[in-house]
Amino acid sequence: MTVAPKVGFGQGERWGARGDDEALSLERPRLEDDPPSEVPQACWLEGDAVWLQIEGLDHGHQVVLLGAMGAWIEPDYRTSFPFGSVASVRLYFRGVEIGPLPALLALQSMGLRGPLVGLVFQEVSARAGGQIRDALRALVDAGAAKAAAANLFRPSASDAGQVREIIDDPGRVRDILSVLLRKKGVVRDAPEGAPSMCVMLSEVGAGTVRWFGIEGWSEAAAVEIAGHSSVFRFNIRAEQVRPGEVVSALPARVERVRHSLQQRGVEVELTARFLHPHWLHLPPVEAEVVDVSFSSLRLALGRGQPPLEPRLQLALELPDGDDGVIHLKGEVRSVSAGEGASAELCAVRVVAAKREDERRWLRLVSRILHATTYGGTAWQAEFWDLFASSGYFNLSGRRPEHFESIKPSFMRMAQRAAAAPHLLHNVTCLSEHGIEGNFSVMKPYHGTWMFHQLAKRPKSASNLSSRQVLRDIFTRCCEYALSDPECRWVIVYAEAHVAWNERSFFEFARRHEATGLALALPFRLMGVDVPLLPPQGAWADGGPFEIGEATPAEQAALLGQLCATSPRIVTEALDLVPGRLAMGPCIERWRSAGLERERAVLVAREGGEALAAAVVELGELGTNLFRLLDSVRLVPLRPGGDAALGPLLDAVCAWFQRHDRTSFIHFGERGRLTYSGPASLNDLGEGRLWIIARELVPEFVEHVYRLTEPKPAHR
Repeated sequence: MTVAPKVGFGQGERWGARGDDEALSLERPRLEDDPPSEVPQACWLEGDAVWLQIEGLDHGHQVVLLGAMGAWIEPDYRTSFPFGSVASVRLYFRGVEIGPLPALLALQSMGLRGPLVGLVFQEVSARAGGQIRDALRALVDAGAAKAAAANLFRPSASDAGQVREIIDDPGRVRDILSVLLRKKGVVRDAPEGAPSMCVMLSEVGAGTVRWFGIEGWSEAAAVEIAGHSSVFRFNIRAEQVRPGEVVSALPARVERVRHSLQQRGVEVELTARFLHPHWLHLPPVEAEVVDVSFSSLRLALGRGQPPLEPRLQLALELPDGDDGVIHLKGEVRSVSAGEGASAELCAVRVVAAKREDERRWLRLVSRILHATTYGGTAWQAEFWDLFASSGYFNLSGRRPEHFESIKPSFMRMAQRAAAAPHLLHNVTCLSEHGIEGNFSVMKPYHGTWMFHQLAKRPKSASNLSSRQVLRDIFTRCCEYALSDPECRWVIVYAEAHVAWNERSFFEFARRHEATGLALALPFRLMGVDVPLLPPQGAWADGGPFEIGEATPAEQAALLGQLCATSPRIVTEALDLVPGRLAMGPCIERWRSAGLERERAVLVAREGGEALAAAVVELGELGTNLFRLLDSVRLVPLRPGGDAALGPLLDAVCAWFQRHDRTSFIHFGERGRLTYSGPASLNDLGEGRLWIIARELVPEFVEHVYRLTEPKPAHR
């Protein structure tokens, strides 16, 4: 069994903001009408600015970590804190009393900083929440507070309701078990006296199933194995018992329970190690990892281990497979144990402690979960051939030669993506014959991941079917996006008349559109080629219109118009809302990675009144072959505003020319654009802006999983 090296606890740098030295600067570019910077969800505090009083205790405590979700103090080793109970708490800041607030007390290990007493607020009134945010804003402005990683501290969103399905068709049962081959499972209801066991499905025959990893077991038992975002449960009885293995009949039925997070069985031996927060004097606990996802894992704790309970905060270590250690911060979500079992199973939500841990964690989970896909930058020389053979270069009426000019930038970006996995990632499906398919993801907005550049080789000499290629790359991209705690939306700019897009994206969006969490918005995609030598003065004065950067009032008018005419899901996902119009944090992240990202708002005025606005965006050249990040959206602000769109587009051409771009994209959400200026417009056809909320991503994975089920075998 692979065991994490017994080093690391109390030896790494203390935890602070997500990658403490990589925290975003509070000084960021913003448009004039943007309100002040968003207050971090939690902040490390310096000095004794905020104090906390727990009802029933004699003295107050200095707050070292504060957020709207809770406060953390350092134990004084004299006070007996009522851990596990809810107490009434009051905060004090500059003479202002905040509270009382009911808070659950828990102990959390914080590396070199030592354990902290966490008080997780159970209810926060609007007034108290506002007072806490005001205090944090004042402390940040004074330089007495620094943003902290709030992923573990914010209240855990309740999981979406489970979906249960009983499958009793023998063919489907066999197909399901075939998918679960070599996945680690757990015996939940073992015979009395039998040891707790982790088992692995090794072979599925016509009417039998072979298991290994079992010793001394011959009676009936219930087995549970995690699949693609589902857990499968079934009863089996041993018919043949051999050393280390059991042969049973094919189960008569399987129960499928779909959860809100993707979590699949681990095919390798993996051990996690952590200090128990309530038993810090004991040696680290070692637990076997049963199944895992990018954002969670499940642990099997043996007899005699200190028990865990929901909401406990853990500092975990795992081996990364390369002689290194991954440090994770975790929160116990649930604890369960089968009847008669000597071990308990603990579901733990995890995030990486630092940026380097995040990269190692993504690599480890990718290796465990995705046998056919690779997330990285190798095989770049084959990318171009894949796009050509898949027909990608012929989408939207384009021809392959159109993309030759961007090829060098694309190839460079494919290599540079490895240094910025929090912004860009390529997922390739590989076989012994090379790349079979590709899907890319990037984070162009604050809480939004965009899927793009889907390409699949039409025919392959490998044993991978087209359905498996699609399933594997879609699953990995979705799980990659969900591994980002900030992810709120997933978007795709999809061509409207592609059969796969209709069955996968659009059908799913229609089914869930009524919830307000999914949408497929039609648009007309236009390619705009910027003239190298525009006519003298053509872009200088806008004809009868005055064109310039938007004032604060004009920005507010633009946001009001978008709010009135666009679905909320669109404005939220694209950062077209107050406070995020300037895309400050997003731009800062891209620039800190050495990548271009910019947004500007231009307006056309007549008689001092704004008639129309252009939201212009720029991205690093080569991030997308269709240049989707070099784009403009034109928005009339009042009746008659359409007349200003042509001169406004000319001004946009000048803006892109100043940024060394020869072309860009216009998203025509109001249809075709009427234009007679010097720029060349190319109608690239109808598209759909597909958006789903984070909550629906697991269900979308299930949707793709059903679409890509293997064709029934002839029996």
